[in-house]
Amino acid sequence: MRHATWTAIEGNSVAMEAYRAYRRLPGIVRAPARWLVAPRWHAACAYVVGRSGGRVVDGPFEGMKLRLSAVSSRHLLGYILGTQELELHGVVEDIIARGYRNIINVGVADGYYAIGFARRMPAARIIGFEGLPEHHPLVRSAAEENGVSDRIVLRGFCETHDLDRALDETGPGSLILCDIEGGEKALLDPSLTPALAQADLLVETHDGLVPGCTRTLIQRFEKTHDILSIFAEPRTAADFPSEKLPALVKLAPRTAVELMNERRTGVQEWLYMTAHARVGLTDGYGEHRLS
Repeated sequence: MRHATWTAIEGNSVAMEAYRAYRRLPGIVRAPARWLVAPRWHAACAYVVGRSGGRVVDGPFEGMKLRLSAVSSRHLLGYILGTQELELHGVVEDIIARGYRNIINVGVADGYYAIGFARRMPAARIIGFEGLPEHHPLVRSAAEENGVSDRIVLRGFCETHDLDRALDETGPGSLILCDIEGGEKALLDPSLTPALAQADLLVETHDGLVPGCTRTLIQRFEKTHDILSIFAEPRTAADFPSEKLPALVKLAPRTAVELMNERRTGVQEWLYMTAHARVGLTDGYGEHRLS
């Protein structure tokens, strides 16, 4: 379903009640119903998944095997296309070049970053936290298929004491990658976890869910870190990996662009915060330095 269509449904009480009724139907009924309602969309999704073989087709994690959840496989094909969070590709390469030995990934979800970094950084150990247990079997299976399961430790919901423990295990100079739908404001507090002052962080902030989250994090870390603020931009046909999947962008260019839609509310922002104790980051991604 196109994101604009879903937004329209959310804004209409009658449509939302119809959607809730649909959700109560058994899966064997919902699946063909989806195809009847949005055949072009589901045909495009099937084409991408089929042609890719479930492997990322472009971007810094090209070739990685993913086992997406049912929802992601219908609505977040950017993971397979390699366009997910395209604005971070330069930062991802910088992280790889820095050669971290330990990465703490809070909010693993489908494992895109946890497995991706493990593949690109053969010496790195990943401690992952994911609060939704239904993701765990998919991540473990994909980690095994990518040959990195021995370097990924997967845990549940991350609270302050869990982060303390992980930082104690990894020591100074680790990277924290955090995407927890607004929970970052409560979790990433150096006054509660002093070891954060010696870690680098890449954080997706969620002011739409927790107002003032971004500014609070900047204030907490600006004395100990260099901070880059990165903003999402709309996707265009030029972003689509047309060399890998040429038919879709030729036959259905608008659908191709919509497949890259990350279904966000408002303008998404990330903070890339590198501790002063580490070598400074070179500009060059189009971000704004806030130090």
